[in-house]
Amino acid sequence: MKLVDEVEKLAKQKGVTPGQVALGWIMAQSMKNGNPEFIPIPGATTAARVEENGMSIELTDEDMKELGAIIERCTVAGARYPAGHPDFGDSPKRA
Repeated sequence: MKLVDEVEKLAKQKGVTPGQVALGWIMAQSMKNGNPEFIPIPGATTAARVEENGMSIELTDEDMKELGAIIERCTVAGARYPAGHPDFGDSPKRA
Protein backbone atom coordinates (compact mmCIF):
# COMPACT_ATOMS: atom_id res chain seq x y z
CA MET A 1 0.00 0.00 0.00
CA LYS A 2 3.01 2.26 0.49
CA LEU A 3 3.70 2.07 -3.24
CA VAL A 4 0.09 2.94 -4.07
CA ASP A 5 0.16 5.91 -1.68
CA GLU A 6 3.33 7.27 -3.29
CA VAL A 7 1.99 6.86 -6.83
CA GLU A 8 -1.25 8.58 -5.76
CA LYS A 9 0.80 11.55 -4.50
CA LEU A 10 2.67 11.82 -7.79
CA ALA A 11 -0.58 11.53 -9.76
CA LYS A 12 -2.16 14.29 -7.70
CA GLN A 13 0.85 16.56 -8.33
CA LYS A 14 0.50 15.95 -12.08
CA GLY A 15 -3.30 16.34 -12.08
CA VAL A 16 -3.87 12.80 -13.38
CA THR A 17 -5.05 9.50 -11.95
CA PRO A 18 -2.80 6.81 -10.46
CA GLY A 19 -3.93 4.52 -13.30
CA GLN A 20 -2.73 7.05 -15.85
CA VAL A 21 0.64 7.21 -14.09
CA ALA A 22 0.87 3.40 -14.16
CA LEU A 23 0.00 3.28 -17.85
CA GLY A 24 2.47 6.09 -18.57
CA TRP A 25 5.17 4.15 -16.73
CA ILE A 26 4.48 1.04 -18.79
CA MET A 27 4.61 3.03 -22.02
CA ALA A 28 7.88 4.66 -20.93
CA GLN A 29 9.45 1.19 -20.60
CA SER A 30 8.48 0.30 -24.17
CA MET A 31 11.37 -0.11 -26.61
CA LYS A 32 13.97 0.92 -24.01
CA ASN A 33 16.83 -1.10 -22.59
CA GLY A 34 16.14 -3.99 -24.93
CA ASN A 35 12.44 -4.16 -24.05
CA PRO A 36 9.89 -5.03 -26.71
CA GLU A 37 7.10 -2.63 -27.57
CA PHE A 38 4.52 -2.56 -24.79
CA ILE A 39 0.88 -1.90 -25.57
CA PRO A 40 -1.05 -1.91 -22.29
CA ILE A 41 -4.65 -3.02 -22.45
CA PRO A 42 -6.23 -1.82 -19.21
CA GLY A 43 -9.51 -3.21 -18.03
CA ALA A 44 -12.42 -0.89 -17.32
CA THR A 45 -15.96 -1.22 -16.04
CA THR A 46 -17.33 2.05 -17.41
CA ALA A 47 -17.01 4.15 -20.55
CA ALA A 48 -15.58 6.96 -18.43
CA ARG A 49 -12.72 4.70 -17.29
CA VAL A 50 -12.02 3.66 -20.88
CA GLU A 51 -11.74 7.34 -21.86
CA GLU A 52 -9.61 8.10 -18.80
CA ASN A 53 -7.23 5.23 -19.53
CA GLY A 54 -7.06 6.20 -23.19
CA MET A 55 -5.65 9.63 -22.36
CA SER A 56 -1.94 9.00 -22.52
CA ILE A 57 0.25 11.08 -20.27
CA GLU A 58 3.92 11.69 -20.75
CA LEU A 59 6.15 11.18 -17.78
CA THR A 60 9.22 13.39 -17.63
CA ASP A 61 12.69 12.06 -16.87
CA GLU A 62 12.22 13.54 -13.40
CA ASP A 63 8.91 11.67 -12.98
CA MET A 64 10.59 8.43 -14.03
CA LYS A 65 13.43 8.99 -11.55
CA GLU A 66 10.88 9.64 -8.81
CA LEU A 67 8.94 6.49 -9.71
CA GLY A 68 12.19 4.51 -9.72
CA ALA A 69 13.01 5.81 -6.25
CA ILE A 70 9.49 4.98 -5.04
CA ILE A 71 9.83 1.43 -6.36
CA GLU A 72 13.22 1.04 -4.69
CA ARG A 73 11.83 2.20 -1.33
CA CYS A 74 8.89 -0.19 -1.39
CA THR A 75 9.23 -3.88 -0.63
CA VAL A 76 6.87 -6.15 -2.52
CA ALA A 77 5.47 -8.89 -0.31
CA GLY A 78 3.74 -12.04 -1.48
CA ALA A 79 3.43 -13.72 -4.81
CA ARG A 80 1.77 -12.34 -7.92
CA TYR A 81 -0.95 -14.99 -7.75
CA PRO A 82 -2.41 -16.75 -4.70
CA ALA A 83 -1.52 -20.37 -3.96
CA GLY A 84 -3.42 -22.78 -6.18
CA HIS A 85 -3.82 -20.26 -9.01
CA PRO A 86 -2.82 -21.76 -12.37
CA ASP A 87 0.59 -20.73 -13.65
CA PHE A 88 0.04 -19.66 -17.24
CA GLY A 89 3.69 -18.78 -17.76
CA ASP A 90 4.56 -22.35 -18.72
CA SER A 91 1.47 -22.96 -20.83
CA PRO A 92 2.15 -24.32 -24.30
CA LYS A 93 1.79 -21.77 -27.08
CA ARG A 94 -1.17 -22.15 -29.39
CA ALA A 95 -0.66 -21.91 -33.11
